[in-house]
Amino acid sequence: MHSRCLACLVLATAACATAPAQKGPATFTYAPAPGTKYVRTVKLVSETSLPGTAFRQLDEREFVWNIGIEREGDSTLVKQQLQRLVVRINGADVLDGERGPGADVSVDLVVDRSAQVTEVRGAEKAAQLLAALARPGAREVAQTMFTPELVKDIAVARFDMVVRDIVGRPTAPGSSWTVPDTDPAVRSKTLTVDRTEPCGATSCARVSAEYAVNPRAGARRALQSAATFLARNGVDPRSTEVAEATLEYRDELLLEQATMVDHGATFSETARVVFAGQGGQPIPVEFKAKLEQSSEFP
Repeated sequence: MHSRCLACLVLATAACATAPAQKGPATFTYAPAPGTKYVRTVKLVSETSLPGTAFRQLDEREFVWNIGIEREGDSTLVKQQLQRLVVRINGADVLDGERGPGADVSVDLVVDRSAQVTEVRGAEKAAQLLAALARPGAREVAQTMFTPELVKDIAVARFDMVVRDIVGRPTAPGSSWTVPDTDPAVRSKTLTVDRTEPCGATSCARVSAEYAVNPRAGARRALQSAATFLARNGVDPRSTEVAEATLEYRDELLLEQATMVDHGATFSETARVVFAGQGGQPIPVEFKAKLEQSSEFP
């Protein structure tokens, strides 16, 4: 599912002129430079299936955003204007198109000095415009996919994934820490700085995250997520119970230590749930979701 920002590379020459700067900061610092512009591509693929049957729901989305960084008082303004959007369900296009000049679909974040999102701007307008872009016959689906609340939640969650659990933590390879998570299906997650590596004109840290999950909470959420899918495939979700569930989450980030600018990210989730239908008949369902994010700099 949180926003990423790029530091101004014109400062790199001066910043790397001394040995301490080359070593990088001791802790991760959120400090994107005003005037920064870049392009971010986000691809999300989610699949729900009934193992052993032909039932399958495939949801593919691709967003291309033009990102710009500005200052607003003591805060950072992250401007995110949509350049391209593709949405497909089971291979059929729901949305597919470039956003031309004047077609202003923008979701902006206001971030305070402690790297907390204090305001999300444009979510309601963006949701209306995105739903209106749907192809004939797909408007109802698009309206459920792009509500103002969902647009806002996605924007904040994407930012939190990169910043919230990493800012202020040590940058040295081998550093590791465990934090709670807002997801009720997760007891905690452990993040580790795996290594440093070149990324463009600078150096980045590769950070991975592993999760300790809460099977009970995960099972309850799985039933909610699968309700519509089960109903479409002839199973009454009101008469089903969760017999067992396993969850697997995995994140990996590549980001600059001194700015929290991410050069790439992968988030994956796999849930395998067995529902007990009428008469105790087992109904296995598998959920897979993967988000891949990349940034291009001028």
